[in-house]
Amino acid sequence: MNLEEFNIIVFVTGAIVGIAATLILKSITSKSTEKDSSSSSITIKSLQQELDKKQVIIDNFFSDSSEYLLTAEKRLAELRKNLSASASQLSHIDIPATTVSQNAIAHDDEITEPPRDYALKGKSEQGMLSEDFGLKNKSEPLEPNRVI
Repeated sequence: MNLEEFNIIVFVTGAIVGIAATLILKSITSKSTEKDSSSSSITIKSLQQELDKKQVIIDNFFSDSSEYLLTAEKRLAELRKNLSASASQLSHIDIPATTVSQNAIAHDDEITEPPRDYALKGKSEQGMLSEDFGLKNKSEPLEPNRVI
């Protein structure tokens, strides 16, 4: 056997082994990508289901909280009514039941006021909060005078 024949046999054997290894790796990677793509679609569906479940839980939480707050407000109103009735029995003075809530509302209205105009201006100038601020009807020429 010649050295040239030996080299040809080694070359052909290496080419066959390389092609076989490439085909095996290609099939393995294609199977893993198919599994990943199918698992990603399952993952998206499961994530959507989890999101829907959590949204239902959140909705239930807010509706239950609203019911509990309404119940607490009703019981507080009953307590105020009971206290005013008991106080009127003890002191023979008629105490209206809604004075606290009316005072609170009136107090909030007193705090709220429109914004003030702190802009620096002369007596004849308009303030920034005026409706006509910045709307001046000047008849200025559209183009400047050009001198050659």
